[in-house]
Amino acid sequence: MRRTKEDAMETRNAILRVALDCFSKRGYTLTTFNDIAKRIHLTKGAVFWHFKTKEALLGAIMAEEHAVYEPLKGIREVQSLEDVRDVFLNWAQAVSTHPMLKKFMIFAMSRVEWSEKLKKDLSKQLGFLLIEDPFTQFEQSMTRLQEAGLLRDGVTPRQVCTLMSACFFGVLRENFLHNHEVDIDSTLRLGLGAIIDSIRRKA
Repeated sequence: MRRTKEDAMETRNAILRVALDCFSKRGYTLTTFNDIAKRIHLTKGAVFWHFKTKEALLGAIMAEEHAVYEPLKGIREVQSLEDVRDVFLNWAQAVSTHPMLKKFMIFAMSRVEWSEKLKKDLSKQLGFLLIEDPFTQFEQSMTRLQEAGLLRDGVTPRQVCTLMSACFFGVLRENFLHNHEVDIDSTLRLGLGAIIDSIRRKA
C-alpha cells in the first residue's frame, strides 16, 4: 500500500514537472492534458485523476514554487529602502539558482494570460498559501516607510511599487526571454539604487 502511495506521489510530481515544461514552451492556453500525458506516457485519464482541471494543475505548480521561495519574501518586515532592495535581490537570486523556479518565472512572464477568471480561480485554490497578495503587502510596507518620513514629498507608495517591480521584472525579462545576458544582481542593484536615490527624502 505504501508503495502505491509513493508511486502516486511520483506520478503527481512528474505531471507537475512536465506540465510546467509544456506551459513554458507552448503556453498555458495551448497546452492540453493530452500533451502532458503523452510526454510522460500516461493516459489523459491518469492526469485527470490527479488534477481535475488545468487551473488545479497550475495552482499546484504555483504552490510548489511558492514552497521553494515565497515571492517578495520578507517584504512585511522591511525598515528601510535598502531592505526593500534586498528583498528583490534575494528573490532574483532564488530564481536564478533554482531551475524550476526560473522556468516558472519565464512562464508567468510570457506564456500565460492572467485573466480575471484565472486569477479568481487560483486565488480560491491558493488562499491557504497566499493569504494576501504579496504586492499588496509591498504597497502596505511602502506606506509604512512613507509614514516614517523616508519618501520625498510627492512620491506615492503605489509609484514606488510600480517602479521597483518594473525594474525587477524588466531585468529578468531581458535576461531570460530576450537573451540579453547581464549580471542580474549588479544590474538590479544599479536600477533599484537609482530608484531609491530618486524617491528618498533628502536630509
